Amino acid sequence: MIRFEEWEFMRSGVLLAAVTRRLRPHHPGWPAVLGPVRAHGRAIALRPPRPGDAADWCAAVRHDRQWLEPWWPTSSASWDSRSCAQGWRDRCDNFLRSARRGGMIPMVVEVDGRFAGEMMLDRIDRDQGLAELGGWVYSEFHGTAVAATAMRELIRHGFGPVGLRRLTAPVGVGNRAAGILVARNGFRKEGVLRSHMHVGGKLLDHQLWGLLPEDAEWLRDPANIVG
Repeated sequence: MIRFEEWEFMRSGVLLAAVTRRLRPHHPGWPAVLGPVRAHGRAIALRPPRPGDAADWCAAVRHDRQWLEPWWPTSSASWDSRSCAQGWRDRCDNFLRSARRGGMIPMVVEVDGRFAGEMMLDRIDRDQGLAELGGWVYSEFHGTAVAATAMRELIRHGFGPVGLRRLTAPVGVGNRAAGILVARNGFRKEGVLRSHMHVGGKLLDHQLWGLLPEDAEWLRDPANIVG
């Protein structure tokens, strides 16, 4: 027979476990650090964003405005205010809050320990196994294997520990570099989303690219890196 004291202790343990699950729910694949993996002599890794990334993020975003602004969601705020340290802290807080709820896996890309961009799985539907892939890489690394390697690490993570079965990537019509990148890494163009999103100050059609695990030959041959 269980004594009253033992019963109270067991009951307290059950309540504590329930509160812990509510405050810190378990979402497979988060948090995580991916890599580093080596590609073309560089060590490439992905890790969760930190408030301390503010200075590096601001510098990269301001430097790369001409490549980023046309494809980022339209905002009434100026680019300077969007790319300031507080802008990063707000972005980081929102990302981490969403990640704790299971709806997102935000990652910072690092090359040889240096900030090199962002890569993320967003709009995660864990019941259906769906998510949307997005991200950008600092212009210093354009034309290298950095974007493809980071993308592949996150895709592998998504189809593995996270338990996803399908990824999508909406690419703004005219964003040729992004279209080439997703196509070379297995995504298939499935259609056009008309007037899908307001980016760069205008309402723009987006190509819808989709990826299933069987579409990506590189998943079966990790040594095959396409930049």
